[in-house]
Amino acid sequence: MLDVFRHRVGGFATPFLIELPSGEKHQFGQGAAEFRVRLRNERALRALRSLDEGNIAEAYLQGDLDIEGDMLKPFALRAHLDDRHPLVWAWRFIEPLLFGQIYANKQAISSHYNADPKLFLSFLDPIFPAYSQGVYAHDDEPLSKALERKFDWAIEQCELGPGKTVLEIGPGWGAFAGHALRSGVRFTGITNSEVSQSYLKGKLANFGDQFDIILTDFYDYDSKQKFDAIVLMGVIEHLPDYERVLKKVDHLLKPGGFVFLDGSATRKKYELSTFMVRHIYPGNHSCLVLDDLLHKLARKTELELLEVQNDRRSYSLTFKQWALNLEAHKDAIQRTFGDFEFRKFRLFLWGGVYEFSARNRDCYRLSLYKPTLRKLAARALKPQKSKHRGWMPGAIWHPNMTFATSDGRSRNLGGTQERPVPS
Repeated sequence: MLDVFRHRVGGFATPFLIELPSGEKHQFGQGAAEFRVRLRNERALRALRSLDEGNIAEAYLQGDLDIEGDMLKPFALRAHLDDRHPLVWAWRFIEPLLFGQIYANKQAISSHYNADPKLFLSFLDPIFPAYSQGVYAHDDEPLSKALERKFDWAIEQCELGPGKTVLEIGPGWGAFAGHALRSGVRFTGITNSEVSQSYLKGKLANFGDQFDIILTDFYDYDSKQKFDAIVLMGVIEHLPDYERVLKKVDHLLKPGGFVFLDGSATRKKYELSTFMVRHIYPGNHSCLVLDDLLHKLARKTELELLEVQNDRRSYSLTFKQWALNLEAHKDAIQRTFGDFEFRKFRLFLWGGVYEFSARNRDCYRLSLYKPTLRKLAARALKPQKSKHRGWMPGAIWHPNMTFATSDGRSRNLGGTQERPVPS
């Protein structure tokens, strides 16, 4: 009955067990089973025989099959399965062509983020409910500490403090907003989720007129006020048109201003599974492709790269803590939001742990700088010489990993110093 499946996954190293609706058990691999797949009906059997991960994921979401035991090991089976759903793939790109990118963004964001905030807060960190990675110094430290470290890094890199203005694209549930506001900044957040706007206005009410949350799409937003810093935490995945994004950021940023940007990353654009497109990131959204972003940064804007950090390990640890939090609140989530929602996020979160741990996905954290007009003019008169000019305009590479920008600003892990750039 499972001969086709056994032939496909015969080389899978991890021992596991499949239990048929009749109760009959089939062992795969040698040794004690590390996980069990329990098939509950004929639909589950059809999904398994299809050898298609999208079909198997749908069977799990509908309760036709269950997964018990180690939740990481089953994801290694993806390498042996197909994922062929051409209509799902095609609609990602047809929708924005027919209705426009802003409409597509609105539909995609609302389908995921307009859920009751309590659903997300059931697994996000209770102190800093951020939907992006922390920065871990040690594997066993709390997620709240790792997130605080990232927020402090962003504040330091962007030189935020009393009186500075910061724009956050997609402020989520206000984790960074609250942290930044306590440093005395004037905060503006833009979101195209009504649920997020309402939640944030209530959460941040104690900060009075120090903040504003605007309901609009990033591409529609404009402001006469230019900002000292712009922050995009875990948002670039929803904005894959990097040239358009960077030009918009450049337009909204003051000369001498900074950008913080981070996101999960892959080597190939739009590389998402059918499950992810259907249930997590619909639309033409994509994990960050770093070389594409840096190419657009260098060729299409005057923005300059200050620093890049790889947070792959930290994101794996972040997803693991989210997954453990979800499991701990299983009964409450199922009672309040239903079994489907629990299963959906269970697949997403444990799958995220696996993808980062297996090095199938990366995560990058960047800081950028917009040179002052005076220094841009000086650079035009005296071009800087740099073998790295193709990816960082006007930059000089120093052996100690310090970046020096075209207007004399240097940056390393120890902080920011002002010094002349060598000629």
